[in-house]
Amino acid sequence: MKILSLLSLCMFFTLNLYARSLDKVFQLLPQPQSVEVLAGKGFMYDELTFVSVAPGTQVPVLGALTDVLPRSGRAGKGLFLQLSEQNVPDSPEGYVLEVNGKGVTVTARTEAGLFYGCQTLEQLLEDSRDFGREIPQMKITDYPAIAYRAVHLDTKHHLDRMEYYYRMVDRLARYKVNAIIWELEDKLRFTRRPEVAAPNAISKQEMLALCRYAKERNVEISPLVQGLGHAGFILKHHWELRENPASDWEFCPSDPRTYEVQFDLYLDALEAMPYGKYLHVGGDEITAIGVDERCKATGKTAFELQMIWLKKVCQFAVDHGRVPIFWDDMPLKYAGIWELVLSDKSEEEVAKAWNTDKLDKAVDLFPKECVYMRWKYEDATAPAHQRLLKWYHDKGLKVMGATAAAAGDSPFMPRRNSRSEYVKGFNRLVAENHLEGILATSWDDGSPHLETVWRGFIAQGEFGWNPSARDIETFKRVHAQREYGFRPEDNRMAFLDELEKAVFFFDGVLVTSGRRNPAWGTTAFTLMELPDKAKPGTWSELYKDKITQARIEAGRYEKITEGIKAAKAEALRNRYTLQVYEQTNNLQNYPVRLILALNAYDTAKDEAAQKIALSEVAEVCDYFDAMRANLESVYSETRFMQQPEGFVSDLNHHNHLSSKTYNSDWWYYYEIPMVRKVRAWMK
Repeated sequence: MKILSLLSLCMFFTLNLYARSLDKVFQLLPQPQSVEVLAGKGFMYDELTFVSVAPGTQVPVLGALTDVLPRSGRAGKGLFLQLSEQNVPDSPEGYVLEVNGKGVTVTARTEAGLFYGCQTLEQLLEDSRDFGREIPQMKITDYPAIAYRAVHLDTKHHLDRMEYYYRMVDRLARYKVNAIIWELEDKLRFTRRPEVAAPNAISKQEMLALCRYAKERNVEISPLVQGLGHAGFILKHHWELRENPASDWEFCPSDPRTYEVQFDLYLDALEAMPYGKYLHVGGDEITAIGVDERCKATGKTAFELQMIWLKKVCQFAVDHGRVPIFWDDMPLKYAGIWELVLSDKSEEEVAKAWNTDKLDKAVDLFPKECVYMRWKYEDATAPAHQRLLKWYHDKGLKVMGATAAAAGDSPFMPRRNSRSEYVKGFNRLVAENHLEGILATSWDDGSPHLETVWRGFIAQGEFGWNPSARDIETFKRVHAQREYGFRPEDNRMAFLDELEKAVFFFDGVLVTSGRRNPAWGTTAFTLMELPDKAKPGTWSELYKDKITQARIEAGRYEKITEGIKAAKAEALRNRYTLQVYEQTNNLQNYPVRLILALNAYDTAKDEAAQKIALSEVAEVCDYFDAMRANLESVYSETRFMQQPEGFVSDLNHHNHLSSKTYNSDWWYYYEIPMVRKVRAWMK
């Protein structure tokens, strides 16, 4: 407790030192651990004239503003890079950056530290260029609070263009994220089991090249190949290995052929991604183990069968030089504490209900070489969750945290400030408990465009490096400066908060029953009724609440539109992200316009007004077609919008939206039927 109090005091001092020391125009992300401004004249971004390295030191991959400099001494100020074990942080990723009259010196223990020091310098140079300010003489001492800081790339339902993945690596490296766990499913062209790969899957050679590129930028890529459950991408081809013949969700863990298939897929993934530390084997959300005759014959319980499977796949990972990772929910469900761990109950309530007897008795079944990925996508600091982390610690089991930059519940965009507060909270918990690392998941259940997820990814960079740094509102302003070149005080990304609110209305306004949540499963739905010409005003009375909110949302749409327009005009970089937000805004405006046009028709004073309103209704239907075409044109710059010819769809236990069509129709689950319904009504 004394150590934590001292740490908190030090962090408080560091934050205040940072705030007092560095001009507010220089906003570094992630925030360094310590910044000290020194006396003396600084320099402008264009005064650096060369890069010099100490003997035996390799020049790391540099940013755009330093990579153009010659690698030999010239007159003027230089960037000096050197390796040393003296007067630098203990962390292999730590560095000291000093700005003085001769230029900039970056010192680190390793080339990774040099790389991150140069990334920080790049941001200083950007701010100097963008805002015309001298970089002051200073000393930055910096290191990460968490060694393994990863994001999750889930491509189960879509594939982006290869050039986008390269840009993604650059962007992650810029914000000091050092790992990707890539959930492959059928998006790798497996050579040992070619039937599993989608027709447009990434080849092993392409993946290897990307991994090499990432390694040069201190980003390691490890595979996630799902099993025991989430196996639809495999079992749609291998019916003989299903635990339940009617479902492609789970493998039978008692059939030796299960392991032949899984191990072949693992081998291909490891060959394609040779530089990663981990092999993530999945293993979550099992529903039907032990129902097959092969399993019944063993006499084992469902939990025992799962852990037998886990032991076998973990041993495979170890034998092939990887550390296995396993989603940990199934043991918690077996023990009867799953719902409690997910809850936000008070410490007193948790204390009364907490019981780990089943886990204690089964602990010998837990492979010790495995990392148990403890996932919680909302508040990870809740008392029950912290108790579970202590249980793992007391049993000597290795744990990694998993938060969420996108939880999979929306096809349009993450909400709640891109879930940044949850990312911050879990990162702090990971640092305080010295866990193996932290993963920010981005589930593809809803398959939103990755540009809408990026603020959450960048939050992972910020809080994985320095969990006690900025509050969320400050982070959002600094994010706007770093990503787009906006001055923080201009608040040019305020429209994003409004857009998150607008999408909540869009989610379900066109229906009176049903659900399209891609993470929780879709259901049958009932579209709202349309006006009856013979009963004017009846429709408007029935849906008066929707109409009232639609008027509010119409104003919100205009506000967002103006905000995006101003942002696009002033942005110094990343305008594509703003285009994605613009198209999302146009999409959510469709039901708003439709409801208001139908209300105008239903309340028209005479036939002339009715005719005008009907024309507006038709225009809204045409607007949907044009809006969809524009949205898909923008999205397709980075992602493929259709499944390739020959793609075999799986049954999908979770009934994900994006498994329902071979093109992008699933995005408009309510909207397409409503357009058809309205056009038929107009006839």
